[in-house]
Amino acid sequence: METVEQVNKRHLSDRYTTSSTSIFLCILIVVAVIARFFVAFNYEVNWDEFYYLSFVHRFINGEVINSFQTFHIHFFTWLSGVSDNDVDQIIVARVVMVFFQLLTGFYLYKLCRLYCSKSAALFAVLAYFSFVYNVRMGASFRTDPIATCMIMAALYYVFSTTFSWRVSILAGVLTAVALLVTLKTALYIPTFIGIVLTSLYWSRNRKRYFRQVLMYGVAILVAFAMLYSWHYFSIHGASSVNDAGTMFGAADKTLNQRELFPRLFYFVDSVSTNSWYWLALFIGIGTAVYACFSQKLLSRESSIKFLCLSLLLFTLLFYRNAFPYYYAFMLAPVSALFAVAWVGIQNFTNARVAQFFNFIVPCLFAVSIVVNGFVLPIKSNLAYQRQFLDEVHKIFPQPVAYIDRCSMVPTFSKQGFFMSTWGYEDYIARNIPVIRNAIEQDNPAFVLVNSHYLDVFGPDKTDKGLLRQDIQALRQNYIHHWSHLYVAGKTFELTPNSLSREVKVNIEGVYTLEASNSLLINGKVWLAGQARYLARGVYELASKEPGKVVLRWGDNLYRPRNLEEKQRLFTGF
Repeated sequence: METVEQVNKRHLSDRYTTSSTSIFLCILIVVAVIARFFVAFNYEVNWDEFYYLSFVHRFINGEVINSFQTFHIHFFTWLSGVSDNDVDQIIVARVVMVFFQLLTGFYLYKLCRLYCSKSAALFAVLAYFSFVYNVRMGASFRTDPIATCMIMAALYYVFSTTFSWRVSILAGVLTAVALLVTLKTALYIPTFIGIVLTSLYWSRNRKRYFRQVLMYGVAILVAFAMLYSWHYFSIHGASSVNDAGTMFGAADKTLNQRELFPRLFYFVDSVSTNSWYWLALFIGIGTAVYACFSQKLLSRESSIKFLCLSLLLFTLLFYRNAFPYYYAFMLAPVSALFAVAWVGIQNFTNARVAQFFNFIVPCLFAVSIVVNGFVLPIKSNLAYQRQFLDEVHKIFPQPVAYIDRCSMVPTFSKQGFFMSTWGYEDYIARNIPVIRNAIEQDNPAFVLVNSHYLDVFGPDKTDKGLLRQDIQALRQNYIHHWSHLYVAGKTFELTPNSLSREVKVNIEGVYTLEASNSLLINGKVWLAGQARYLARGVYELASKEPGKVVLRWGDNLYRPRNLEEKQRLFTGF
């Protein structure tokens, strides 16, 4: 039998162990936060980030944009004054997103602390911050970090059951903002319903709790209606009918999938690179299930509420856009189950197993943080993208229309469609040559080949991908200028047997003649190296001597020489 002195020593040792474990976990969380900032400043910019930045600039320029999922623009109108380089603007926006994710971690910690120890809550935050896709893209410039932060704050208030009318209204406003920022916030609805019904069943004052939940729901509707109306009238957007059609079309596209587990590849990849994460998560789910039936460690109410958080995992089975960036959005509440796993390991295993878990698993999380937060951003960095855009702005000092994948030059007017998998599927389904139409109507001065769909130039390129009319329009109206950039122009050979040629100009503007000698254009002399304005139309070109002739858009357009032209602009997720 232990003496009083032995019992006191054991309790002191337990407190010391708990304190040292918490410090250890805090240190790793700090490393994860540092990694977030390192990723923000160094990791390659994804095409989505340029796309979201383009909405900000279109709003600033007074262009018409759809009000659907563009509420984020109001947070970032100041970005245009940060830098002339679009990559630098995204870096600053990423830093803002880091703070949103820190708040997400804070509310995750607060939620876990409602029922679990400090060490368990810190372990949950570390697990979330260390997940492979979250390290890379959890603070990227998308709408997801904003929505995740807002919905986690609301979820904490709903989870805690300490509702007051002020808290109900605040949680409702936060939920409304999350829904305005991205429609996929609706995927949280089953989780919220499960938690509310569970809390209502076990509530000591059901009428009062029901009134507070009702106030929360009303606050969502009122805040959503007011904020959407303000957003709609501030952006000079499309009609509300079009917006509603876009919203329902997006819901049908992302949720009504005939394929089970549409993004299985990314889940398998995460399991292979973060197997310890998923193992610990399922330990947490198993512990919650056990606690639900045995009522040990956790009450039945709290264990069911924790299990409701895991419902979001089922969205992977049907949600079309479950790409890597989605995991940071989806796993924020799910990661609370790591706190349950921690509690289960401490109470259902012997001291050695618990100590092994307490040290080894956080260390494995740290490996993920280092590899994805420091090593990968060095390998796949944004330096080339920044330099490339600097050169693009030197080539085109003033904004012009252009064609590309994702609005990579957000301050310019992009034409064509957004070349995501979703955008491409819609493009093929509509069967409308939107690129040819854009060339005929919007005068795009250049094409940025930052998608394999646009890689149609050259004799060895196939005619697959874009519609035949669009491929022909690109090949007939653009010539290679530098790296991935093709400018409006014509190139052809005049032979001894054919010293004249008709040329149709579809993109008006100033053109420079690149040839070994002067030409006659509609009977007027055009000297080599001279720039001349050409309107849309057909021109008769003639020469006294054979040779190669190039008509290049621009007045002796600047051509960079100091960058590697074969480097890719995007390498993927």
